[in-house]
Amino acid sequence: MKRLSALILWMVCLTMPLAAQTVRRMADLDAAAKADATHIALTGTLSTAGNSDFRQLRDLCWQLESLDLSRADCPTIPRCALHSRHALKRLALPDNVRQIDAQAFYACDALTDVCLPPGLDSIAPEAFAGCSALTTLTIHGRPALGPFAFARCTGLRRIILNSDVPPVADATAFAGIAAGQVRLVVPRGSEDRYARAEGWRTLMQAVPLPADTCRPEVCLLPAPSSPIVRHGGSPLSVLRKWRIKAEDGLDNEVRQARRVLAERTAGAKRAKGPDNILTLATDSTMPAEAYHIYIHARGADIKGGSAAGVFYGVMTLDQLLRGDAGNPMCAYVPALTLDDAPRTAMRELMVDPARIFIPLPVLKDFVVEMARWKYNALHLHLVDDQAWRIEIKRYPELTQQASERTGMDDMLMPISGYYTQDEMRELVRFAADYHVDIIPEIEMPGHEVAAIHCFPQLTCGAKEVPIRTTCGVSNELLCPGEPFVYEFLGNVLGELAAVFPSPYVHLGGDEAGNPALGCWTDCPKCRALKRRLGIDGDRREDNWRLQEHLFNSIIDTLRTKHGKTPMFWYETDFKRIPEGCIVFAWRHGLTAAAIRAAVANDARIMLCPGEHCYLDYPMAGGDMPEVNWGMPITSLAQTYRLDPAWGFGPASDCPTFEERHLAGVAGTLWSECINSPERLYYQAFPRALALAEAGWTPQARRDAADFDRRLQAALRDMARRGICRSAVTWQQAAH
Repeated sequence: MKRLSALILWMVCLTMPLAAQTVRRMADLDAAAKADATHIALTGTLSTAGNSDFRQLRDLCWQLESLDLSRADCPTIPRCALHSRHALKRLALPDNVRQIDAQAFYACDALTDVCLPPGLDSIAPEAFAGCSALTTLTIHGRPALGPFAFARCTGLRRIILNSDVPPVADATAFAGIAAGQVRLVVPRGSEDRYARAEGWRTLMQAVPLPADTCRPEVCLLPAPSSPIVRHGGSPLSVLRKWRIKAEDGLDNEVRQARRVLAERTAGAKRAKGPDNILTLATDSTMPAEAYHIYIHARGADIKGGSAAGVFYGVMTLDQLLRGDAGNPMCAYVPALTLDDAPRTAMRELMVDPARIFIPLPVLKDFVVEMARWKYNALHLHLVDDQAWRIEIKRYPELTQQASERTGMDDMLMPISGYYTQDEMRELVRFAADYHVDIIPEIEMPGHEVAAIHCFPQLTCGAKEVPIRTTCGVSNELLCPGEPFVYEFLGNVLGELAAVFPSPYVHLGGDEAGNPALGCWTDCPKCRALKRRLGIDGDRREDNWRLQEHLFNSIIDTLRTKHGKTPMFWYETDFKRIPEGCIVFAWRHGLTAAAIRAAVANDARIMLCPGEHCYLDYPMAGGDMPEVNWGMPITSLAQTYRLDPAWGFGPASDCPTFEERHLAGVAGTLWSECINSPERLYYQAFPRALALAEAGWTPQARRDAADFDRRLQAALRDMARRGICRSAVTWQQAAH
């Protein structure tokens, strides 16, 4: 009878829509068929590397609702196979599957039922994490369930198992699912074994938190600028009731502290004893972002140089409360004192909603996670050849005609969306609560095809051009000899200045010389401008002087009319950096040249060199994105190796570089391959944690091996909270 019941369940698991397109491999379908597909059945031997069957299912079949692999030959479902495919509702796994790798079905939050075949041996970390619509899980055999394998499957109500012996399950396999919420259907007589088994007992009964004590040396990230001083006093009992006392002007920091305490102590049984007191105050003698934290038996005292400093102290308290993240929180924090302050003034992440739109709620959530690691700026790449994403009231055509398109390289999905000015004001207000500055970017003279599509007169010859649907660099540039270009940019920047209170506006400026500004050579308006400026010649350096002229005009408008500090991507063709500008060193292998130019022009510079800071690049071979225009690998170790001083110390030819010219560090997240909110986080983390430490911690306090040790607590906590990170880190952690 048991065998018959299992067979019936297994047959139900394999039931798929009859209208599915049945082919051996994804190569048997053309591009349009992949884009239109809602139901697919594969029957051949499936590829798992490069532009594999799984990569095509995940990234090209954007409408996929059901997938039948039951007749396919595939012993291993690869890492991130169907990562964050929010339309997927039904799944039948291969009969011969033996392993499901990390994050294979991460955040497939429409998937309702999963049936694991009898021969399955293992399910890697987070394989089905975040599948919140999953209601029934059927497990044949005894596959080992890795850390957070089914974490945050909050809709799960029934797990059917046919093994008398409980499958081995990590204690966190079902993290985030309340005890008593799920009914375990197990063979008669095996109930007690499941009730005692690691991983399974948490579903049947509440497990009390262990009385562990935080070890600050393994949990703080970024590493503090000064050593932690341990005292001999009694530790702080975290589980008691907390009260907050704060001076006037810190209402926001009080709210943030209440949020942290509520998140960390949610569901915990209160310990007996007097209330803990958290005291928040400012000290104007300290640097603005510096803080002092004192942990004692009665609570915690946080003092900051400003409200921002107090906030960063609260973020450090949050890490102390979670400890090594073996549990959502620890029970005790030792008595300690810590003084901390950032190394660099700006610690920025850049996101790119132009290629693939990023909804406003996603930006808000991203701000919250950035602030946790002490980032203080979010840079928005709002326009490019592929779209215009910000409302400009003077030119409604920009969002009416240039915010929708179909396709990003081989992904033939519709991409649309833009931000209203009110939405951006809302984001600015929201981010201010987390002490994150929102910096807008408008490109010029290249990367402006979306605007040229709406207003052909912006480019030489007034050519009508379509919005770009691929990555790469367009030859179409703004025409520096056309008066409307200056009128247009002036009006756009005027509206941006009114929306974004940030002292900075980014002007782009990169890649206009590929090819060498050739479109300006034969333009009558550009030739006339050259004559007026006394430029004689059509060499690359002659045409670059036209870009300098355009930039100087716009920079003057920004500074004198709007009080903004201009930023731009540095190119070596710029022989002079205008006074008061901030340049970004981004090109591989040219950081030293950019730094010397900044020093020579008495300018400030942000470091985001591609070999360390381009977080859209894969973190390891075979990691997402597997198919692209030739992205190199930026490993976690490479990112951590970034030294913002870049070797320019007292004995170098730029001895005052860090003190006088270094503005900060930035990580870039270009979105040609980022097609879901989870993918944004996947590409950012954990490398953004390494970059956060580069921007915050003095070089003498940094150590790669120590970072790796402290990173483990951060990764566990992020997994428990549902923050996506590169699945490669699970393999690295195991190694």
